[in-house]
Parts: sequence; structure tokens; C-alpha cells
Amino acid sequence: MRLHSLIALAVTATSALAQTPVGPQPDGRRLRLGGDSLEIYVVRLGQPKRTGFLIDRLDTVRVNGETRLRRIYRVTDSLLGSRVDTLVDAFATLQPRTVRSRSDRGIERLDWQTSRVIGVVEEPDSPTRSVDSPLPKGWYSSASFDLILRASPLSDGYEVAVPTFSGFGGSRVLTAKVVGSEAVEGYGDTWRIDADFAGLQVTMWVSKSSRRMVRQVMHVSPVMEIIFVAPHSSSSA
Repeated sequence: MRLHSLIALAVTATSALAQTPVGPQPDGRRLRLGGDSLEIYVVRLGQPKRTGFLIDRLDTVRVNGETRLRRIYRVTDSLLGSRVDTLVDAFATLQPRTVRSRSDRGIERLDWQTSRVIGVVEEPDSPTRSVDSPLPKGWYSSASFDLILRASPLSDGYEVAVPTFSGFGGSRVLTAKVVGSEAVEGYGDTWRIDADFAGLQVTMWVSKSSRRMVRQVMHVSPVMEIIFVAPHSSSSA
């Protein structure tokens, strides 16, 4: 009886440990460089309407002897508006180096130093706001959250909690969990990931072979979703 109780306790402890989100362990070398495009649809009460598109390009640059990942992210959409983000992170670790963002919401310019992030934020009808915030080591740019997930050691049941910062939103811990594997037409096997982006529920489908984002759904409300979907490919990516 005592042995049975000890085994039950061990199983419970192991289960609880497995469900505890780990810290980020991204490796940019898992990502495929190049350009991707996704179409944007708004679905209200089950009725989809195409509203725009985005183009997402990854390449590497060399700065002060360091190889860095440069992401240029362009959105043109009648609902979400227009934006262009240029994000530069350390290639191997995705630790942020610079953020340059321009959108209908405003302008964000951030430079990440060893233990601080400095820059400016400009918003319509508001004075320019300076950013000078101390941050512990291991924080990331919230704009790179999906890249961090795609570059993580994904597997069924994998959970992660990512401490992030942005000039607009400040400090936030974003979480995600791989809830299973699903086949997506034209892209083969994917990981399905459920994420909590500061209260916004997001579901992502990431190709197992290329780490491309092939589909993403933002659950805006019970009657409205915003869907990003890659065009069908004739072969798995």
C-alpha cells in the first residue's frame, strides 16, 4: 500500500513538472531564410472576407562581427492597417538588437543593450515618449514572439513562457503550448500551437520541415476571427 502511494505521488509530480512551461530556447538556425506571404481574412459569424496580405522576409546580416537575423515584416490590410517592421536579433539566440516599426498606430524605435532597452515611441496625437527601461538578461522583443516559437525545440506537449518587452505594451510574459500535430494541405505535417499574447488567444500552425508559419488565427471575439493563411503549395514545405 505504501509503495503504491509512493508511485502515485511520483507520477503526479512528474506530470506537474511536464506541464510547467520552460524558458525560451530558440535557435535561429532552425528557421528557413527567404520570403513568405500570407493572405489575411476576417471571419465574422462564419463569413470570411479577404482584407489584405502580409510579406515576411528573413535574411542574415553581419554587424560588428556578429551574425544577426534581420526580419522585414510588411502588412497591408483594410482592417489592421499598414505597418512595416524591421527587427534585428542575434541569429543563434534571437536575443533582440534593434526594433524599427512604423504603422498607423505610430513609430517605435528601440535599441537593446546588455541590460537595458532604450528608444522612442511616437503615437498619433501624443507627445513623443522616451523609453529607457532596465531588463533582466533573457528578455525578448514581443514582435519576435512567433519567430521564437518557430525556432524552439517543438514537440507535442511543449510549453514555453517568453518574457517580452515592447515600447507600446511594456513588459509582458507571453505563453504558448504545442497542443498536437496536424496535416495542412500543401504543407504536410505541422505543429498546432495555442498561444496567449497578452490576453489575445492565437492559434498557429508551423511546418515541421521548414518552420514556416502556414496558418494563424487570432480569436478576437466569440463572433470574429482574423486568419492569416499561406497560399497552397503543390508540395509539402
